[in-house]
Amino acid sequence: MTNFAKLGLNKTIQSNIACLGYKTPTYIQQESIGSVLSGADTYAIAPTGTGKTAAFLLPTLQELSQEDHSSDTVRPIRAVFLVPTRELAQQIEDAIGLYGKGLGLRTITLFGGVRIQSQANRFKRGADIIVATPKRLVDLLKAKAFDLKSIKHFVMDEADRLVSMGIHQEMRYILEALPKKKQIVLFSATDSKALTKFSEQHLKNAKLVKTTDKQPAFDKIVHTMYRCYREDKTKNLFKLLDMLNCDRALIFTRTKQDVNRLTEFLNDRGFASQGIHNEVLQKKRQEYMTGFKNGDFKFLVATDIVSRGIDINDLYYVINYDLPVNSNDYIHRVGRTARTAVRKLQSKKVIAEQANKQALSKDVSENNSGYYQAPEEQVKDIRGHVFSFVCPEQETLVPRIIKAIGKDIKLDRMPW
Repeated sequence: MTNFAKLGLNKTIQSNIACLGYKTPTYIQQESIGSVLSGADTYAIAPTGTGKTAAFLLPTLQELSQEDHSSDTVRPIRAVFLVPTRELAQQIEDAIGLYGKGLGLRTITLFGGVRIQSQANRFKRGADIIVATPKRLVDLLKAKAFDLKSIKHFVMDEADRLVSMGIHQEMRYILEALPKKKQIVLFSATDSKALTKFSEQHLKNAKLVKTTDKQPAFDKIVHTMYRCYREDKTKNLFKLLDMLNCDRALIFTRTKQDVNRLTEFLNDRGFASQGIHNEVLQKKRQEYMTGFKNGDFKFLVATDIVSRGIDINDLYYVINYDLPVNSNDYIHRVGRTARTAVRKLQSKKVIAEQANKQALSKDVSENNSGYYQAPEEQVKDIRGHVFSFVCPEQETLVPRIIKAIGKDIKLDRMPW
């Protein structure tokens, strides 16, 4: 088995990741780090939770650290990490701080919801790295706050989402602002025809790194789907939460209106909750994400803006109040759970109470069975449970989701 030293990472980076508990590289890290270090364009597809962020950050940070610009009056911008959401931008910035400690690199993160002039002012001394969402990056380029003429590394995280966001003009503007000679790296948990087409148009002799089509994290997740008329979803959500008696859950809806409505209903019923959608002010979004991670409140209600790339340790329950519009979004949503081992399983008392109510897992396939009905020692590898309410007009999505995750899921009646 290889290790990070054999992949060519320097001692500073090795020390940083060792402090974070990294021991051996995952498959995507093993295959991608060398490709990025070689300077090759790289097109990498790997399931959520397999260490993609480290796979593109570690080699890129090392390449940037080979040149010292700390004494420059204005540092040249040499790397751009493009991401679809503010939350992911913030998370990438945090990861750069951890992985790149001691490398002397300067990072500026750009996204909407913050005064654009305050962001422009930060470039008076330049930066080595920009982490940005597309529209804010374009706004600042047009304002001539900086240029991208010195870029050597252009990395797109959650690339499938970036090419399907309806921001074709922004993407074209960014690509035209880049120099002809640069490395392009695409990373995503899910593939798509649009992403493949993009890679064929913009990458040169790219190395394709693709893990198995099966999403391995799903072996550790129980998937439960219930038929539920739209008008009955809210009352059934309350019944489910009462039954689960859980410490924390992430609840996904399709619209900002549902986020606001559900958050209000939950709080009125005594379920401490906050909601996030794209019209919530950035300061509040960060506050709510931090509060949820810290356990300040039990339930976070959100649209798909928090479905990608967001790490929430020890999150066991994800609830789809509405199914997403496609199977790829389902994969990203459920990938918020099972990211780390749950430290404490539900108490035997709760399991017994749920078993007396006919065990919610009765509708789960044999390949996915057991959390509520199996002895505790047999469920230590189950790290997440996803519940989905499926109204009749959404049932056509179920076969596509089953195909995407590679597991059979029985669509059953509500258990009460």
